[in-house]
Amino acid sequence: MLKMSKLQRMTTIGILSAISVLLYYFKFPVPFFPPFLTLDVSDIPALVGAITLGPVAGILIQFLKNIVDYISHGSYVGLPVGQIANFLSGALMVGLIGSFYYFQKRLHFGSYLISIVLFLTSMYLLNYYFILPSIMELLGVSETQYVEGFTNFNPLATDFTTAVLFVIIPFNMIKIAMVYAIGLPFSLRLQKIIQPDRKRVAA
Repeated sequence: MLKMSKLQRMTTIGILSAISVLLYYFKFPVPFFPPFLTLDVSDIPALVGAITLGPVAGILIQFLKNIVDYISHGSYVGLPVGQIANFLSGALMVGLIGSFYYFQKRLHFGSYLISIVLFLTSMYLLNYYFILPSIMELLGVSETQYVEGFTNFNPLATDFTTAVLFVIIPFNMIKIAMVYAIGLPFSLRLQKIIQPDRKRVAA
């Protein structure tokens, strides 16, 4: 983890948060998924923060991004359910892998595997018990009506459970794979550049 003063740390978090907010505006749909499920690369600055400054910094960047987004654009359901969902997803994504790196000082295959499994399991539970039920209630639509939006894109999504299992979870799998594939090599390379190893410090 990069050592810096409190002012430098907060400034860096602020810059990464601002970059994350900007990237959050560039969203793109995923083929064969409902149009309301979109991908973006706004989690990458938070991943950089989690690797270079620690997992708490990465989570804070996700929090600030969604606070700014809600203040700027509000929510299509009134309450910030979408922003909460994005924060929980992003915080889990960068917090888990950032924690492994913070404690191990490196990442192993097991670090990636455990992070992904915990992320997908958590997102299944959050979507099943909190996120999607909250959206349905705020939109005033029934479970059957809401599931139809998933069935139109995936015939395996015949009810609420299968909609989460065969649409939401694959989407989140694509999301974490994309963020890790793009963000981790960059974050780890940046960490090596800005953080000298012990031998260089001792010299």
